[in-house]
Amino acid sequence: MPPERATTLRDPDPADETRLSGEWLTRGKDGVLTAYAPADGAVLRWTEAPSGWRGPDRLDAPGLMPVLTVAQGADGYAHLIGLRRTGTDAEGEQELELVHAVQFQTGRPLLGWHSLGHPNKVRRWTGDPVAAVDGEGRVCVFLRNGGTGVSCRVQGVRGGWGRWQDLGGYGTSDALAVATDGAGLVELFVPGRKQITRYTQEKPGAAFALADRLEVQVAPGGAFSAIATVSGTVSLFYTDGDGVIQVWAPGRLPEPRPLMDAAGPGPVVLSRLVIDGHDCTVLAQEADQGQVAFAAYPTEDESAGGWWTRTAVTGAGHLPPALREQGGHGLVAMARARDGNLIISRQKTEAGGFALGSWKPLR
Repeated sequence: MPPERATTLRDPDPADETRLSGEWLTRGKDGVLTAYAPADGAVLRWTEAPSGWRGPDRLDAPGLMPVLTVAQGADGYAHLIGLRRTGTDAEGEQELELVHAVQFQTGRPLLGWHSLGHPNKVRRWTGDPVAAVDGEGRVCVFLRNGGTGVSCRVQGVRGGWGRWQDLGGYGTSDALAVATDGAGLVELFVPGRKQITRYTQEKPGAAFALADRLEVQVAPGGAFSAIATVSGTVSLFYTDGDGVIQVWAPGRLPEPRPLMDAAGPGPVVLSRLVIDGHDCTVLAQEADQGQVAFAAYPTEDESAGGWWTRTAVTGAGHLPPALREQGGHGLVAMARARDGNLIISRQKTEAGGFALGSWKPLR
């Protein structure tokens, strides 16, 4: 079938929406937390301090749209990937390019904004980027392209970037899921109309190749997130057509297994946490009426199932929450309120088990 034009992928102007994804709550090598959020022409940054939180600091980036994804590697570097306006084409449509910036140390300035270009000659909005960092510190950026397939660009280990690679495919939906496995290799999961396609690497920095294809129905806009688990394999969590969160881990589960009903229609955020001596996988999802729901189950034991605990969040926004394990001091959850301010909840580690405290504004 011939590829669709990029302009058919979406009717609304993407510049009208704020979208945030990836690891937007990071923990540096010094153990200090940093939170990021997009703004029109800037990135907002909050930094943990001994007396509370500092920020938001406005890190200006002229032309930047309010679209941001964040990836962090084992070296602690925070990589920010955004979309920048470059002008309009002959038809009056907005032209865009992907840009990358990195923060090496907590609270320090971002190192530039480097253009990654766009995989299409007609540089219109085709989707939002996702990114992951491999075991050697290379950033891998993925984007749905104008032919409704997927393209990727990989950073060199000493800087610089390779060319855009067209992975093929057709009929890709908005969400892409990416994770780095225990060997430091990046895996990409791509949802289609009736299947999920998985791409892998043979070695760090290598080109991506088709590895598996699973014939399933994926709910539009639902859970579609991946995480490396205790065995080093990657598990994909997705919502099926019946509203059930399924787990597919090709390295250990050739067929998906049901985990539990979704708490809501939006994305699921994943983290791993040791609870009472057991490695567990934690899920967070926005539920009805602006609540955020949490669940935890023993990692790789999907037969145990999971149960949601809903927490009240006054004025919660539509952006997905963030989770970050704080170096043996429990889990931190963060969400963005509709007024743009961030709110935080911390695990009650003294109580044992898994329980989060009440939501509070950053101070």
